[in-house]
Amino acid sequence: MIKKANLFKKLAKKLKERQEGVALIEFALATPVLSLLLLGCVDLTVYLVAHQRIARSSYTMSNLITQMDDGLTESQVSDMMLALDQVSKPFDIQTDGIATITAIIGNGTDGAAPDNYTVAWKRCYGAGAPSTTYGNAGSPVAQADFPVDSIVTTGQILVVAEVDYTYTPILGFLPLDGVITYKSYFRPRRGTIENITADGSAAQVCA
Repeated sequence: MIKKANLFKKLAKKLKERQEGVALIEFALATPVLSLLLLGCVDLTVYLVAHQRIARSSYTMSNLITQMDDGLTESQVSDMMLALDQVSKPFDIQTDGIATITAIIGNGTDGAAPDNYTVAWKRCYGAGAPSTTYGNAGSPVAQADFPVDSIVTTGQILVVAEVDYTYTPILGFLPLDGVITYKSYFRPRRGTIENITADGSAAQVCA
């Protein structure tokens, strides 16, 4: 009996010391976890890039518009809006989103603080449904709907660029689908641009 017991101990010791296949088992156990992390990282990275591109599109649009002077034309606005898809690549705002440009003007006595605010003009680009804060041209705007002291005198303009993009994850591993929204504010630097001059180009009116 003692010899058998010793034999079993020796066999058990040999089995314990043998390492063949351990690495393969560990790899098989780790692979699903590593795959989940990799897929999640891909979806999250693309999602963050989408946010960065849409934010840049909003900033670029309001910045370009407010560098124009009193002679801002419909064709210039259209050209600048077409540039949005270049800034947002590979995310297509024209197909999967909408950009809304709104000019807000202060109304009242010349040289004094405005009594109220209205939409001077508004243009849109893209096939999406707008979720803009502001109404159509002539609509009143509450002061709470734009940054304090953005319009300090009557006749001053504030241009607001709102970009909404319907994001669809590449892999769909993480529940990141939804609308990405960014808003940017700029005041004109070279003129008031109270109006957009008609020059034969079709106006990018909002539906």
